[in-house]
Amino acid sequence: MKDDIRLDNRKAEGGNRSRGGDFYLPFWSDVKRHISGEVDLAEATDARVRSNRNFRRLYPLLRDGALNLLSAKLRWSNEPVEIVPQSVHGNLRLTDPAGTIRIKDALHARVRGEYVRVVYPYFSEEPALPEEGGRLGLWAMQQALPELDPNDMRIIDILRQTFFSPQTTVLQGNEELIFRENYRSLIGEWERLKQE
Repeated sequence: MKDDIRLDNRKAEGGNRSRGGDFYLPFWSDVKRHISGEVDLAEATDARVRSNRNFRRLYPLLRDGALNLLSAKLRWSNEPVEIVPQSVHGNLRLTDPAGTIRIKDALHARVRGEYVRVVYPYFSEEPALPEEGGRLGLWAMQQALPELDPNDMRIIDILRQTFFSPQTTVLQGNEELIFRENYRSLIGEWERLKQE
């Protein structure tokens, strides 16, 4: 949070808030291209690491997690998977507390031409995404992407090689309340840190 506050302050002073691009976007793009058969994820990751030393430590870990997830959990039946060219984006607008939660660049795949999966990645090294975090994330996806079937949504914690779905991580009905409480707490912490 402190880094984000520093970036906000830099922008308020007329500077740029950017850190030079999204660290995970190239990797996530390569995952999609790997699933559609355009590239080999291992080779694409090696090329990314050679082109940017900042990727050297984390990208190989992400590659291994993604490949293990794909082989062990998502493609156990070797079904043909087609990546829908248009990524999925949506916004969850909150009024109390006020804010917008963005779902950006979720993987949109059609399997055997019969069913769809909408997959959103969790990349953080720490903490691991807990069960409650998976539930809250699924709830947020369902609210932000109302045009899609909620049963098709998944969140994957790539580094831990785990995934959350409405079938395995059943919503309990209190997600909106918990989400808002957590969001309110984060805003309070943000305001406190800004004063330091």
